[in-house]
Amino acid sequence: MGSDRNITALQEETPLKRVSGARKRAAARVISELCTGCRICVQTCPSNCITIVESDLNFTGIAKVDESCTGCNICAIDCPWTGVEMINPDGSRKDEAEYERQMKRLRGYQ
Repeated sequence: MGSDRNITALQEETPLKRVSGARKRAAARVISELCTGCRICVQTCPSNCITIVESDLNFTGIAKVDESCTGCNICAIDCPWTGVEMINPDGSRKDEAEYERQMKRLRGYQ
C-alpha cells in the first residue's frame, strides 16, 4: 500500500502534459466489441485518460481513451479481455509493426 500512495502523490505533484502537434508514438485504442466495461484500464492508467462511457454493446459501458494518452501500454497489458490495442501514428497496430521489424531483421540474416 505504501507504494500506491507514493505513485498517487507523484501524479498529483507532477501532472502529465498534453502532447501538442502530430502524435509521435503509439496510443491506446479500445476494441468496443471486446470491452466489458470492467474498469481495469481506468484504474491502471497513469495518465487518467480513460473513462467509461455508455454503450449499446453492454450495460456497463465501454472504455474511451482521450487524446492525452501517452502510449505507455499499461492498459493493453492489463486488459483481461484483450480489448485494448496500441496504435502507431501511421494507424498500424503496434504488435504488427514490431512483427514486421523482426521479420526484416531475420531476413537480413538469410
